[in-house]
Amino acid sequence: MHISVLTNEILEHFNLKPGENVIDATLDGGGHSKLFLRVVAPNGKVLGIEQDAGMIKSLKSEHLENLIVAQGNFRNIVEIARKHNFNPDAIFFDLGMSTWHIKESGRGFSFQRLDEPLDMRFSDEAEITAAEILNSYTDDKIAEIFKEYGEEKKARFWAKRIVEKRKLRKILTVGDLIGALGMNHPKVLARIFQSLRIFINDELNALSEGLSGAVEILNVGGRVAVLSYHSLEDRLVKNFFKGLEKEGKGSTSKKPIVPSIYEVRINPSARSAKLRIFIK
Repeated sequence: MHISVLTNEILEHFNLKPGENVIDATLDGGGHSKLFLRVVAPNGKVLGIEQDAGMIKSLKSEHLENLIVAQGNFRNIVEIARKHNFNPDAIFFDLGMSTWHIKESGRGFSFQRLDEPLDMRFSDEAEITAAEILNSYTDDKIAEIFKEYGEEKKARFWAKRIVEKRKLRKILTVGDLIGALGMNHPKVLARIFQSLRIFINDELNALSEGLSGAVEILNVGGRVAVLSYHSLEDRLVKNFFKGLEKEGKGSTSKKPIVPSIYEVRINPSARSAKLRIFIK
C-alpha cells in the first residue's frame, strides 16, 4: 500500500482554497489528488498527469468527481494544460517512486525482485531498457551513468565488473545484475538502480522542463510545490526556485520542509523527503 508523504505539511503550506484548480503533475495512485479535491470542492478541479498507461488503467476503477486524468509526461505540462483549457492556481510534483511501479509493474525497478526483467521504463517514450544498457554500453559509459545519476563512488569498479560478467552471460534480470555485481549491499544497489532509472527516463531533464512549464502556465499568486527524495532532484529544484526569485518572478522558502520524526517512524520511506514551494 502506498502511503502519501507530508500530507499535513503539503496542505498547510500549499494553502489551497475552495474553487481553485490544481495540477497534480505526478498522479500516481491518486493519493494527493484526493486530498486536493476535498479542499477545492465543490467547484475546484484537479488535472492529474500520469505517463504510465498501466497506472492509469488501475485508476479507472475509481471514479473521482472533478478529477481530469491526462496521460503524458509532465515535461509537456504546458501542452497538456492548454489541451484541457486548464488554468492552474497550484501545481504539485511528487518525484518519489510509486509503490505500483515497484510491486506491480514487473519492470525491474526494485533490487528485491530477482526474477523481473531489467526494463525500468515508465512509458514507451523511453527508447532503451536497463538490460540493453548493461549489455551494450562501454564500461566508461556505464560508469558515467552510475556516477552522475547515482553518485556512486565506486562507479568505475562496478561498471568494469558488469562488462566482464556479461561476456559469460547476458544480464537480463534483476538477479542477473546482482549476480554480476557480486554483492547485495542495499545502499549501493539503491544508487545503481536509481542511476539506471533516471538515465533511462531522462528524469532530470524532464523535471527541468516540467518546472519551467509549470511556472509559465501558473496563475499569478499561484504555488508550485515539489516533493523530492534524493539530492540530485532537490538540488535542481532548489537552484531553479532561487533563480526565479533572483529574477523577481516570485518567492521561495530558504529551507525545505521535512517529515517529522513521528512520520518517519510509521513510514520509513519518508525519511529523505524534502518539500519546496515557490509562489509566483
